[in-house]
Amino acid sequence: MSDGIKSGKEVIDDFFAEIMNIEGVDKKTVENLTSLYREGKLTDTNIQNGMEQLLQEELDTTEEKDGKD
Repeated sequence: MSDGIKSGKEVIDDFFAEIMNIEGVDKKTVENLTSLYREGKLTDTNIQNGMEQLLQEELDTTEEKDGKD
């Protein structure tokens, strides 16, 4: 059992410290979210923009692979 009750911030800090250890998570997504959290920029808009950027990067990579066939 823990020594005391954790604050909400402590719980969130612990979550972001351990999220990479969760089996099956997408590393790029987690890195993006963790970075936003550390920078104090974890907002709906920034999350959406980050995920759109990751999606576009993945689509670009896929198109490059398809074009090399």
